Amino acid sequence: MEGIGIWWAVAGGWAIDLWLGRVTREHHDIEIAIRRGDQLILHEALCDSWNLSCLDPPSTSWRPWLRSHTIEAPAFQIKARRDEDEFDVFLETMGEEQWVFRRDDRIRRPRHALTVGSDSGIPVIAPEVQLLYMATSLDVKNEGDFDNASEQLDQRSARWLSGALAHAHPDHPWLARLPAT
Repeated sequence: MEGIGIWWAVAGGWAIDLWLGRVTREHHDIEIAIRRGDQLILHEALCDSWNLSCLDPPSTSWRPWLRSHTIEAPAFQIKARRDEDEFDVFLETMGEEQWVFRRDDRIRRPRHALTVGSDSGIPVIAPEVQLLYMATSLDVKNEGDFDNASEQLDQRSARWLSGALAHAHPDHPWLARLPAT
């Protein structure tokens, strides 16, 4: 990703584990976040050596991502495959200064606060933002990621997550385990 020259960060469960500095569970895939506006740069950089597909519209099956196709919201997911290698790309809505949560545009954050560094130097989605995305499913892996990460959040990050959850998922069970905003 560094050679492509666009903003990117590791997302999903790997973002949590890279931030924690340890592997807490098995990961079946890797997700990378990029700016929605950089998708065609990504396509151009990968299309000759990777098979690219997208879920557009959302909740459909994977289809080839063609050079002439711009993925518009609410669609956000791309898959890149080459031989045994595979990764997903999530398109994030952000301008030069601000990120907007794709599931609730009332939730925003300064762009510089969307990512944190990891011990390995790889940029990762901030754990409180990643947990907000994970909050849509209370499956075992997301619950485990919440348990592992929420214990390590600083007060500011925990309060941000609490406020964001209160907007996006007002009855979410994680709210009782976070400080009130």
